[in-house]
Amino acid sequence: MQDAFDAIVVGGGIIGRVTAWYLGKSGRHTLLLEQHDPEIPQGSSRGYSRVFGEAFADDFRYQLARQSRYFWQDLEREIGDKLLYLNGGIDISMGSDINKVVAKLESRGSSFELLDGDSLRRRYSQWHCDSSVQAIYSPDTGILEAERCMREVLLSAQRNKVTVRGRSQVIRIEPDRSETVLVKTLCETYRTQKLVIAAGPWALDILAQLGVTLPLKVSQEQIVYFEPLRNIDSFKPENFPTWEWDGSDFVYGIPIFEKNGIKIAFHRDKHYLKNVEEFSRIPSVSVIERLRSFLNKHLPDAAGELFDAMTCMYTNTPDLDLIIDTIPKFPQIAYFTGCNGNSFHRAPAIGKLLIELLYEGKASIDISRFSAKRFKV
Repeated sequence: MQDAFDAIVVGGGIIGRVTAWYLGKSGRHTLLLEQHDPEIPQGSSRGYSRVFGEAFADDFRYQLARQSRYFWQDLEREIGDKLLYLNGGIDISMGSDINKVVAKLESRGSSFELLDGDSLRRRYSQWHCDSSVQAIYSPDTGILEAERCMREVLLSAQRNKVTVRGRSQVIRIEPDRSETVLVKTLCETYRTQKLVIAAGPWALDILAQLGVTLPLKVSQEQIVYFEPLRNIDSFKPENFPTWEWDGSDFVYGIPIFEKNGIKIAFHRDKHYLKNVEEFSRIPSVSVIERLRSFLNKHLPDAAGELFDAMTCMYTNTPDLDLIIDTIPKFPQIAYFTGCNGNSFHRAPAIGKLLIELLYEGKASIDISRFSAKRFKV
């Protein structure tokens, strides 16, 4: 069995997959290690769909999303099928922060519309809300078919000679000053010149071995699917956009897409876990009822029967921003963590930054804000 590689990526979620894709595309002999079955995503990459959006006040988030959009569209051309559906999106806010977003969108020349509550209800009668709310409609928002994205990125990586080994749990990483890194799994030992760690909530233990301790919190999140009570066609993507509601809770939803009902979830519901072993695949009844209550109040036609629910994990940083960095004294090891529940759609740009760090010593854009040094580690 081959045991020496130009690069190894630990973690087969979406970040690990696109990073391995870039490495394979560049001609580097690459190994992707995933502790679970690659066909059954775990952690933060589970699920059928994700919101894609670019309507951010934060310039970095916008840049990463726009770069990633080009990747997804290139992959669509490669496979001859759709992965990204830009059906539009509505960001609904109870506060004044929306004005910052408007100012940024105007400065970029982005297409958008600013709506008050009355205008929102006239355009989308599905919504029940008062006139005090404000909303931004963006045509550059939509839906990524996440499960297929995961599969197609992996298949494309393998076409570029990336070796994928599932059920390969990494138990130890041993770097040395000669820039060689030993990566030990339960059954094998591999050698490489460059290593990327993108193992989601499981990265904490791996990073701790390398002397990196981060103030991260792992949370359990939950998505729920409801079959609309009535007017089902009004919740299809051509009639209803993706949406986010920034109120006392942050709630988001996707229209009827991959299943016969809408998808709805709380974003960062603060159900923190002591460790990854506490994660449960059993959905919380109380979360389901809170989401049903939201629908009854704001989208009553959608508040029908529950027919599916799924749990996943977020890895959260204190400032809710990414960590993209290298290991102190070992620049041949780069890592990503802190998805904060909003990294799937911009994973291609994140993967590209990781590779730039490894091979160029710095990224093509200033990513100092993503350094772990901000936590004094």
